[in-house]
Amino acid sequence: MVRYGAAIPLNLKPGGGFGSGFPDSLMGVLAYVRQVWVDTDWSTHAEAAYEKNVRVARPRIDRTETTLSEALAGHEVVLIPANNSVEIRRSLELADRWKVPSVIYGGQMGYETAFEISAKKLPVLVNVKWPEAEKDADPEDRPTLRTLQFRDRAPTAPGALVKANVKVAFYDGGLATPKDVLKAVKKSIDAGLPADAAVRALTLSPAEIFGVADRLGSIEVGKIANLVVTDGDLF
Repeated sequence: MVRYGAAIPLNLKPGGGFGSGFPDSLMGVLAYVRQVWVDTDWSTHAEAAYEKNVRVARPRIDRTETTLSEALAGHEVVLIPANNSVEIRRSLELADRWKVPSVIYGGQMGYETAFEISAKKLPVLVNVKWPEAEKDADPEDRPTLRTLQFRDRAPTAPGALVKANVKVAFYDGGLATPKDVLKAVKKSIDAGLPADAAVRALTLSPAEIFGVADRLGSIEVGKIANLVVTDGDLF
């Protein structure tokens, strides 16, 4: 363990089907998350007021709000899931509205939204498990042109984001082995991502995003020495 409590991942997917309980729609999920942030902010101020004057009403302790207060204080980043352009643009608006230090994760349609992300100065964790056709898909099910474009262009997203000066890091998205990850990263390099930027996205950039760059991510005196040595091109 290098740092306990580095990030808070959000899941914005609604619950089950109709009648499964609140929140069972995207609107309900977003309303619920916003209310949690509002409650956390109130609890943080109430706790501070109580510490200054114990004669005021003692605030109740809520485990969730105690955990989330770290994000509101800027000590942890909030990971917002967003993979397509609609989700990414929504995440940019949510980060503004919630006023928490935010990171987008997914980001495979960053080739359409790179400069919008750059303007908001949000980092992106890119999922390198690139979209592809399902192996057992119905042969009569014809993918749309946009789906085909997405499958073709997703590996170009890291290069587009780096070109727009967005801080980029990679995550495996469930790929089976490190070898598969390197093959996926190689696809981005072939699609225009500079090789040195790819190495940075696997090392220093994630360390910076999660606030541990003083200990990890680059070869410097005093840092933890996790090294990969190759006798040729890593990719």
